[in-house]
Formats: sequence, structure tokens, C-alpha cells
Amino acid sequence: MNEYSIYWIEEEVAKSYFHKSDILLRFLKEYEAEPSRSDLKSQYLYITRQVQYQEIISHLNNLAPKNITVHSVGQIIHIKRKDQSILVQIENGLLNFKCKNLQEAVMLLFPIIRDFYPYLFVKGKNVPNYGWISPIIQKNSDRVRQVLYSYR
Repeated sequence: MNEYSIYWIEEEVAKSYFHKSDILLRFLKEYEAEPSRSDLKSQYLYITRQVQYQEIISHLNNLAPKNITVHSVGQIIHIKRKDQSILVQIENGLLNFKCKNLQEAVMLLFPIIRDFYPYLFVKGKNVPNYGWISPIIQKNSDRVRQVLYSYR
């Protein structure tokens, strides 16, 4: 199974770094490599929003379409539709998930959480995929800019 992490990026940072996802990715990797560095930790806490299990499970239960089943066992959330399945877990304020392929997340998970919080950055743990899963809508503009995934 492929493993990914979803970071809830603060609005100001998301708008500034939307087209600089490679810089954000490098920072996240550096922080993960050295989480005890106080400078990296303070930057990480400034740019990210900590995800809470209760708010996620409540949101998934309330907004999942009827053809999608949401079931939790302990701190693990199972999201299923027919033969598609995703395992979601909140760890240290970060939303981690496992799926067979990214298309499952695009079909099952992303539409539900995108409505909950719009500034989401996904990074593969064991795959090189990363990028924004939400469009950034610029005020005073009719254009929607969207980068779904960047591949290295």
C-alpha cells in the first residue's frame, strides 16, 4: 500500500507557496529529518494547522456521501466504497493515510476533506508524489489555479 501524509497549511502560507510546492516539500522533509531543531519546529508550527481526530471523524461521518462508508476502530478510520478502501490515522496532528493507489484517495478522501479545509498539501511517504489537493481561488479574479499533483 502507498502511504501519504496530508498537511493542513495555514492560509497565508498556502497562498504564498502555492506555486512553490517544491520549497514547501523540501522544508517538510527537513523538518521530518530533524524534528528536534527548535528553528524548524517553530516554523512547522507556524505554517501548519494541527488536525484533531474528533473533528476529522465527525466531519467524515457527517459529510461522506451515502455510497461511502466511514468506520472507525480505535484511532484508525476506514473509508470504503465497493472495492476501494483507505485507512486514515491522525498522528501528532498530521493526517496520514494508506491506499492502493492515489486514485482511491482522489475519489474517496479528498472530496470530503477538501470541503472541510481548503489548504491541503499531500506528500508521499513511500512514493515520490506531492502537491496541493485543493485549488487556490484568487480574489478579484475569475480564474482558479490548481495543481493537483507534482511528480519528481
